Amino acid sequence: MGLKSSKVRIEVPEILLIGFEVNRPLYFWLILIITIIAILGNILVVRTVICRKYKYLQKTCIISLALSDIITVILFSMNNLDLLSKKRMTWIYGEYMCHYIPVGQVLGNLTSSVALLVIALDRYHNVIHAITKKWDPCLWKCICGATILWMICAGLSYPVVTFYIYFPILINEVDEAAMCTGAPVTKSTIFLYYICMNCLFFLPIVLMFFWFYYKIAFLIWRHRKPPAEHLNQQEFTDTSCSSKPTQTQDSCVSLSKCTDKKKKVQMERKVRSFKIVVTLIIAFIGCRMPYWLVMLYQQAKSVDRNILWNLRFSAISLYLLNCALNPLLYTYLNITILACRKISKFLANTFCCWFSNSEFEDFETGKHTAEGIMRVENNEVGNNADKLNDSRVKVQFIDVPISRYKENKVY
Repeated sequence: MGLKSSKVRIEVPEILLIGFEVNRPLYFWLILIITIIAILGNILVVRTVICRKYKYLQKTCIISLALSDIITVILFSMNNLDLLSKKRMTWIYGEYMCHYIPVGQVLGNLTSSVALLVIALDRYHNVIHAITKKWDPCLWKCICGATILWMICAGLSYPVVTFYIYFPILINEVDEAAMCTGAPVTKSTIFLYYICMNCLFFLPIVLMFFWFYYKIAFLIWRHRKPPAEHLNQQEFTDTSCSSKPTQTQDSCVSLSKCTDKKKKVQMERKVRSFKIVVTLIIAFIGCRMPYWLVMLYQQAKSVDRNILWNLRFSAISLYLLNCALNPLLYTYLNITILACRKISKFLANTFCCWFSNSEFEDFETGKHTAEGIMRVENNEVGNNADKLNDSRVKVQFIDVPISRYKENKVY
């Protein structure tokens, strides 16, 4: 199991254990809050998916994603919250966890990425080949496939067990503690491992994930508007209705409005689906890629330790945020959309009330308003010129529709 751990305590000055200076409270509470949300959300996902009537493949993928996210969040938070809670870079979880926490972190990373890829493949197959092929594997095939994928990911992550060593230390000849760190001889091995994993595993997954959702988004965007024959049919309906009596024309107008409304609703749904697909791509690549790149950069180049640890904790926070967002994006999507609408509406009403577009909407619907029109009301003017000079002019600002303005003789 890994490198041979030292059983003899090594005397280490305390100053050598203070490895970095970052905003510890900020990263600590950020990671803690994301961890709590992610764990609770993924536990609810498992319960919800079991109760809902999903396809077996969809159930297997979402449950596998939730379990891998729970493992990832727990192990990342254990390691990083302990680092941020004290200034000394000591290890409190024992020798066994020193070797297997990194393995579990890589395992959760691999399995969640594979689960997201299979979900993308399932959606791609349902959209592109919805009519020609039926895509609904049975339960035992889904369970066997998930088990095989977990075993492959476990085999790929197992080499990490040899990268870190555990040894007890004595701080200032008084305090007993322990450290879990990589040896200088393993740095090149760790760098080679991350190079291979990024090039042979993560990069193909990212490309395939992007390709599947790109094809789905392209198809949705291409069919966001009704086909040309529907437009021709509408023109024919309008022409035939114009030659009929008035009562029939009214029914044709209402039918045309109903048809236009349905087409508008369908187009809005397709545009919303397109936005959802783009959001899934950005959430996956934008939250996971920084962590992989920072881990690779950490092994490839030596930089200022404070900058490196800031980048590391920021990338870890983004990665854990993706684990917290997955339940909202893959299980509770309708609730998420409704909540986003309400929040955006509240923000618009609160902060953007002075940018109201009600006048523009009135203009589009034909309800133009006349603002600041002066009404001149003269008193009756007699034949006497003195009375004309004494006539008083009253100016009144009104705000009425243009149609009423034209009917009334306002000048």
